[in-house]
Amino acid sequence: MVAKTTGVVAVIVLQVAVLAAVGLLAGWHPVAGGVLPALALAILGTAAFSGLGLWMAGTLRAEATLAAANLIYLLMLAVGGVVTAIPSFAGAVLGLLPLDALTTGMRAALTGGAIPPLCWLVLLVWAVVSITAAARFFKWE
Repeated sequence: MVAKTTGVVAVIVLQVAVLAAVGLLAGWHPVAGGVLPALALAILGTAAFSGLGLWMAGTLRAEATLAAANLIYLLMLAVGGVVTAIPSFAGAVLGLLPLDALTTGMRAALTGGAIPPLCWLVLLVWAVVSITAAARFFKWE
């Protein structure tokens, strides 16, 4: 599980490097001090989502994994503040989703703001719990 997650993180780091290079060539000027925290946040978020994917892949049938992954992806987009604004009454609960923590943290890091500590905590908890659950419940077929 750790090797797979590390491999996914390595691919993400490479993708971010390519995107940053293209952005710089296109005239992007990153906020001073925001790039390294954003990269660290991306790595932590990748670990959390990779763990979730491995957890589902190890416990569900292949067809169910694909359906569940797509459903979770769409639900997180819908209620995670990416596609729609989060109503204030739901913000506290939805702020505990990994996608909301990642987008909030990235937005803060790349616009010069301080990353809320809750973003780091939420992603760390999701990463540890999902990778641990994947390792515990993974079944080879």
